Amino acid sequence: MKINYSALLLLFCIAFLTHCKDPDIVADKKISVTITPDSLKIRVAYYTSWRLTAKVLNADNDSVIWTTENPRIATVNEKGFVTAVNKGVTYIVATVAGGDAFAKCKVTVVDDNDFMFRLVLKDKGQTRFSIDKPEEFLSAKAIERRRKQQILVNETDLPISDIYIKEIEKTGAVIVTKSKWLKTVTIKCSDYFLIDKLEQLPFVEKVLMVWKTNKPVILSNKTTKVADSNTGKNLTDSIYGDAFDNINLNNGQYLHELGYKGAGIDIAVIDAAFADITTNKKFTNSKFLGAKSFIFDDADPYGVDVHGVWVTSCMAVNIPGVYVGTAPEANYLLLRSEDINSEFPVEQDYWVAAAEYADSLGIDIINTSLYYTYSDLSSYRYSFEDMDGNTQIATRGANMAADKGIFIVCCAGNESKWVGTPADSPKVLTVGAVDNKRNISSFSSFGLTVDNRLKPDVVALGSHIAVIPNSDNYIDRRSGTSYSSPVLCGLAACLWQANPKLTSKELLDIIKKSADKYNNPVLPYGYGIPDMKKANELAREL
Repeated sequence: MKINYSALLLLFCIAFLTHCKDPDIVADKKISVTITPDSLKIRVAYYTSWRLTAKVLNADNDSVIWTTENPRIATVNEKGFVTAVNKGVTYIVATVAGGDAFAKCKVTVVDDNDFMFRLVLKDKGQTRFSIDKPEEFLSAKAIERRRKQQILVNETDLPISDIYIKEIEKTGAVIVTKSKWLKTVTIKCSDYFLIDKLEQLPFVEKVLMVWKTNKPVILSNKTTKVADSNTGKNLTDSIYGDAFDNINLNNGQYLHELGYKGAGIDIAVIDAAFADITTNKKFTNSKFLGAKSFIFDDADPYGVDVHGVWVTSCMAVNIPGVYVGTAPEANYLLLRSEDINSEFPVEQDYWVAAAEYADSLGIDIINTSLYYTYSDLSSYRYSFEDMDGNTQIATRGANMAADKGIFIVCCAGNESKWVGTPADSPKVLTVGAVDNKRNISSFSSFGLTVDNRLKPDVVALGSHIAVIPNSDNYIDRRSGTSYSSPVLCGLAACLWQANPKLTSKELLDIIKKSADKYNNPVLPYGYGIPDMKKANELAREL
């Protein structure tokens, strides 16, 4: 038989080539994906993300879908940017489009932040106190203020149960402050996930973050302090000195001439710090009841900020011929609730704590030249819809203080828009700003509230107003509703001294009715500029 060597050679070559061919050419390559880096250790930091990259092999479509196994620890966007959220370990997953392959990156988040949470309680629990014995938890002056205005001591006056407080502390939380009025407890901790334990407590209704550390300072204009040159009229021939315009616009000297300068009226100033106020010679004749800070880890009520000094000076200074405030003979309690380094919602908790403290001591009037419209927490933002007079913590605290017979005066704000909290309260006198020609100040906030009320209620001098700085060598000029508020607060004290039988609600109504636009209220003035002579006449008619 004749062998066809050519054919055999051809078959051998085919077989050899087939055997030696790359198997990937014969069969589809396996789809795979890798992540770079394959592990990541990151720190919680605001506005900072870390980039992961994914490499896909052997797929027609090399796009991936990024996901996280635990978004409470870290999140990832569609481009692979990872953001640390809270301390812990999770995995970021890159899945090939179509789901044929995936890879994981281990993400370890470290966090040296501290947190504050507001616990809203279902109830206050059992307490050893009784409304039948208010002297055990309220001062004699606080009880007397209620008696004069026919206000009963009720359950809202009772403290939160000590048992509840101990149960909260058992979780590892540190008590920051608490509110018997609003049934809240504010705590501090280093572990974000302590929130899970807190939420499981049977008497806790909900938990809200209200503070977090390690955030760069963002200056807020909640208490805008506009400094101007000392160009105001220097009326040193007047008993009021440079403060003449402050009181004259509201005809407040009328009450002073009758002998009513606030004597016997106790005013709490809830504000930022009061640096050097006790050593400032301009306050030599001022009457201070004491001072207290409600800021966690900062017990110094005087601090380094001077906003509280400027505010208090509008009322309390009593240097005839140099500067006389609107209530120079009143008594003043200095309460610090404002953390000037940040803008976190916990400041509302501080404010309520200060108001409750003022109430317990029997304070008659509160002035607060603070307002809140901005938060450093993305999870806690303010909006116009929040300002309905009954939502925000500070507003609810102000409402409760008013219900206890305290007269509250609050600045409108310096943002030329809707007022913030607690200025939105229907039970406080919210004050906007005008200049000495009675024109509205460009910065003065105003508007209708969500429930269709005019704010501010009234206006007073707030542009280029004379104040006492932290130095006693000169008089300063500043602008802001922060100063129009204490001007009227002091006059309210004088009016109340002249008419001691008035309730706080009656006092509020009379001041509004004495204003020049009461019969035709209009924004941004509200009811306009109050007149103390007219207010006193209205009071005498009751």
